[in-house]
Amino acid sequence: MRLRSVLFALCFSSSLVLPVACGRPAAGPAVAAADPSSLSSSSSSSAPAAVDGDAAGFARLAAGCNRVATSLQAEQALFDRPAEQALGAEERARALALFVDVLDHTLALDALSRRHFAQWLKSPLPTQAASVRHLDVGFAAYVEKLALGLAFVDRTINKPQFEKLLDESAPTLGLPAGAYARLKWAVVHVESLGKALAAHQLVKVAAPVNEQLRGDRVWAFVVERLEERYATVKDVLKTRAAHLFGGNGVDIGLDLAHAAWFPVQAEAALWMGDTRVHRHTMLISAEQVKEAIARSEPGDVIVERRNWYLSNIGLPGFWPHAALWVGSPDELARWAAEPPAEPPAEPPVDAAFGGSFVKYLEKTYPDAWKSYTAADHEGNPRRILEAISEGVVFSPAEESIRADYVAAMRPARSKLDRAKAIERAFGYAGRPYDFDFDFYTDAKLVCSELVFKAYEPRADMQGLTLGLQKMVGRMAMGPNSLVRTYDEQRGTKDEQLVFAWFLDGREREKTAAFADEAAFRASWKRPKWDIAQR
Repeated sequence: MRLRSVLFALCFSSSLVLPVACGRPAAGPAVAAADPSSLSSSSSSSAPAAVDGDAAGFARLAAGCNRVATSLQAEQALFDRPAEQALGAEERARALALFVDVLDHTLALDALSRRHFAQWLKSPLPTQAASVRHLDVGFAAYVEKLALGLAFVDRTINKPQFEKLLDESAPTLGLPAGAYARLKWAVVHVESLGKALAAHQLVKVAAPVNEQLRGDRVWAFVVERLEERYATVKDVLKTRAAHLFGGNGVDIGLDLAHAAWFPVQAEAALWMGDTRVHRHTMLISAEQVKEAIARSEPGDVIVERRNWYLSNIGLPGFWPHAALWVGSPDELARWAAEPPAEPPAEPPVDAAFGGSFVKYLEKTYPDAWKSYTAADHEGNPRRILEAISEGVVFSPAEESIRADYVAAMRPARSKLDRAKAIERAFGYAGRPYDFDFDFYTDAKLVCSELVFKAYEPRADMQGLTLGLQKMVGRMAMGPNSLVRTYDEQRGTKDEQLVFAWFLDGREREKTAAFADEAAFRASWKRPKWDIAQR
């Protein structure tokens, strides 16, 4: 699942509007979008190209907010209940899924608004297009965030069955305790309506510039959307103030210093190609990637996380991407030729594949083999097989695991079992990405689905028993569930995965370090939004 991530893409839902994959970004610039709800990109790093890209990114976020708003409306009966009416188990799950969706989009919009308000304040000139673009994106993202947050809080505030549920810790969803209270703080207890009015007055002063910007389809969308959402927020303040704020609507406004709970850096940028809010560099260094390569073996299950990526939206839990470690062609050949270093004794993998595992793969899957053995543009061999937005592809480790958090789990299975998983995964190479998250079909695959199906047990292979769970109407298995399974089975007779290594990001120090097994075991419980982990 590349982005990704960060921050926006895959939800385990067929209604997803964002055509990107799990949690890892696809390589290379994206194709320009055909409409404002799709992502337009530029490979240029210049300021005008960057802000244009962020405008298109906002349009994409707005499309996601439309989807969330539609879901809230469709679930109105869930919220229309007296305070004393309890929620059933299935109703609680639906409420939590909606809440996570709202929080995901709120975070992404907050990051975008912070970045562009900061840029605007460097040169607050309402008559210059370069400056007004930052004002427009910053204000549009803020009122979009406020409108979505108010829509959810309006349905749940002063209802104990919702407030208690949504404030409880839910590690499998990446929810920390008190999340609902913090959302209320973010959208209700902001400084004053005067700030919102002041910001909108600046937009009005910039009207001549915005009229020129309307000649561009994406910018026309941004300008129209900010006016629409500003009107929505004002209407809520007028008509719902008594319900939301005890009648104190004047306390509602635009808080340009959003809750510190949302860990957003001022330099965060919404980059295009694969939508992400990004610090520009990854926490894991090139030297650490080399060390990770030395510690890995063919058949290892990899999990990855990139902070700031829009594709993290909709994916439950801390870990959003999974992949299969294959090793370079030379490494795979050596591994298959060597007998296991540890008991039980068994012949080399090559013996089960006519004398040479790699030659078997080359003959059986010629197209996949050609892709696998083709070095990347920097001459790096491809060591990882993963499902990302461009499909099931072989990637160099220097690209795939140059992330913020990466770990490897080794299946507690024979080398032959792991080889059979690799062989099966080769058969999926080249297939498209499964944006429907349908684990019941092999025609398309999502990232964790590749791991699931590669290691699926069969008559001649013990494999891994990895259960599916219902996520927004789909039976699926998220990457975070892989780590949870490892943790819960560790040291028991049912143990299927063992610890190999863990590169743990230190967001505050802008570095990463190899961490111990205890840290990795607990990682699946980390809040998905609390990226300042250490």
